[in-house]
Amino acid sequence: MNKPVYKNIWLPAILCICMISFLLPFPITCYGEDEPCSMKVEVSPYQVNIDSGGAEHYVRVLTYTWYSNTSEAFVYINDNVDPIDDKYIILTRDSIGHLVVKIDLIAIQDAELEVDTSHDLTIAVVLKTPTNECVEMEGTGEIYIIGKKK
Repeated sequence: MNKPVYKNIWLPAILCICMISFLLPFPITCYGEDEPCSMKVEVSPYQVNIDSGGAEHYVRVLTYTWYSNTSEAFVYINDNVDPIDDKYIILTRDSIGHLVVKIDLIAIQDAELEVDTSHDLTIAVVLKTPTNECVEMEGTGEIYIIGKKK
């Protein structure tokens, strides 16, 4: 009587363990290196209403570089050669110490971007002290513009 109970309990348990081990994701091996002077950026909010207004409406860009090591930052939209004017940019930090770049909505409105499309927002940060042989770090995020065409 022990043998049927053993088969009814242990055999399904072993099969479940085998199935779970095959369903777990395998580690992904990267054969190429990331660019050493690139950084991850997150744009918030991702979707921006170009028609909204008022005092101090900002698009915030979280960068994964340290605020304390930042000398200056430049913001480019859609591979534009000229950066957004400094008067529309505020550099601050989050609670951990990462650089947060605030871009005034007026600068986005002045850029006359096409609505109902996403655009690239590139942040270039000049570092006070080079890290990993990088004097400047760069990252690109996406911003989606909605609103009426003027």
